[in-house]
Amino acid sequence: MEKWKEVFVGIIPKAVYQVQLINGEKQGLTIKLSSSQTCVMINFGMIQAVCMLDEGIVQSNLYSENEIRKYKDNNFQNIIYEVQDGEFSEQINQISDGYGEALNLKHYVVITQNYNIDIATEWEPTIEISKM
Repeated sequence: MEKWKEVFVGIIPKAVYQVQLINGEKQGLTIKLSSSQTCVMINFGMIQAVCMLDEGIVQSNLYSENEIRKYKDNNFQNIIYEVQDGEFSEQINQISDGYGEALNLKHYVVITQNYNIDIATEWEPTIEISKM
């Protein structure tokens, strides 16, 4: 059963962010969130998978409705969540023939006004915040 957990609570200021994904073999994945007042860099390093969907098409059947409801009521104040037993991590485990489980992959989801970004990784991300 899918469970969401707020992570890095209170670290990322709530704002309307523009999103930029920077990904490559050398630097790994960095998600840059920019608002008029704040720049947030979430560095995941090397990842196994990333999926970015426009929130306009994410209406149902992607995440547990019960888990979404818990955080949607407060307008996703936390921005980043760790998902346990989610569909995305299950897909990664299936296509990797269990290798994802052997790596003990973590599944994070970043929710912004316009995007849902799912990340499968071995590592916990680092977060840097600067004022604009």
